[in-house]
Amino acid sequence: MPNIESIPEVYYQPLQPYQWEYDNLPLSNILFRQMIINNSLDLNNLRTTEAAGSAGSVGNRLDQSLTDSGSLKVSAVDNANHNIAFHEDGSLLISGEPVNFVRMLEDERDKLALIASEATDLALRFETIGPSETPVTFNSGILPFADSATVTWRLDDGDIKADTTFPTSAVHQHVYDVEPVAATPLSPDYVNYKTTTISTAYTEGSLRVYINGVRLSETDGIYVPGPTPSSDYTLITYTPDAAAGTFALSTAITADDVIRIDFDIAMV
Repeated sequence: MPNIESIPEVYYQPLQPYQWEYDNLPLSNILFRQMIINNSLDLNNLRTTEAAGSAGSVGNRLDQSLTDSGSLKVSAVDNANHNIAFHEDGSLLISGEPVNFVRMLEDERDKLALIASEATDLALRFETIGPSETPVTFNSGILPFADSATVTWRLDDGDIKADTTFPTSAVHQHVYDVEPVAATPLSPDYVNYKTTTISTAYTEGSLRVYINGVRLSETDGIYVPGPTPSSDYTLITYTPDAAAGTFALSTAITADDVIRIDFDIAMV
């Protein structure tokens, strides 16, 4: 503030031919206002000086971070530890919910870039054949699914499916431990039999005949024990007829002998 106190105050004096007290009222108000303005300017100057800090002036201080247009200087922002290297892990409330943020190193970011979007951890372990074999685990790289002699692989709407390469004629049903039916149930000859009451056909070469626990052969005679420990052994073979669903023994057995058969039924 200029030193306006050096300008003398002008008042009418008591000995002057005026009424000094009343006539000086306008000047008194002017001087009082001048004192208020002077005090305010002194206070503002003090605040401005304090705002300059160690920069010398407020302008110098503002010039440290602002351009002439008033925008932030990039260098000033980086110097204020805006660089990610100066940051720490933290959290922030977004829509009332805490969200965690972490600082990431460059090698961590490079590693993350190698991971496919929405990828999850997956490992496959195969138990190989044999009790002493070491299990094989695949947890990296590409795992190929190669076709074999009997299995082929295909992708069906995102699902991996395995198809067998067996012909449809190989599909069959196993029938075990069935008591065959005499070809003539009312007067059985214990030689000719049907697989079932309706003579169910079976696949060629699948019929297996057992008498008293001994399996017979189509080509070689097998000695079969009788129904009791004291019974004699009988040499027996059998002749199958797969299409007719029947078979015939080479020698008649008795009603006390136990006869059972196994066979396969074609499904197509």
